[in-house]
Amino acid sequence: MDSGMADWKDRYKKWVEESMDDWRAGKRKQVLENYPFMVFEDTPWAPFSGKASDHTFALITSGGLYMQGKQDPFETESIHGDPSFREIPKGVKQKEIGIAHPFYDHCFVEKDINCILPINHFIELEKEGVIGRLAKTHYSFTYVNNIIPLVEQAAPEIIKRLKHEAVDALFLVPV
Repeated sequence: MDSGMADWKDRYKKWVEESMDDWRAGKRKQVLENYPFMVFEDTPWAPFSGKASDHTFALITSGGLYMQGKQDPFETESIHGDPSFREIPKGVKQKEIGIAHPFYDHCFVEKDINCILPINHFIELEKEGVIGRLAKTHYSFTYVNNIIPLVEQAAPEIIKRLKHEAVDALFLVPV
């Protein structure tokens, strides 16, 4: 673990200790206002190059989407959040989606998942030849406060899966 991550881990531990009583009391907005965000000195991604029609795209959202009846909902009560992810298939239908994320209003997403996972729009772009291909599998997270398991476990696993599907362009939709 590099020194930046070690420093963050110490700040995070202190934040949890100082915030737990308020979290349990339901004062989550107040607790999150003091969250010890990681600050990066550089940009941790590469700019897009080439023509979109030559690339395979996948989507990732932090909207807490899961497949109802097929996947467990995300954990939504822990101060740490839930660093796991859910696979969302390319052909997903609105009625198949559940939402497990306590920190945004779900009203628009319940009517149209494309608000936070623009999968139908990307399917249209694929049909029109604007993008080369849309991957068969996409991913959803919910809120994550403890980023250590996200960085050390979930992200490497998703990268492995994206490489397996030959994805070379990733569209991130945060909420």
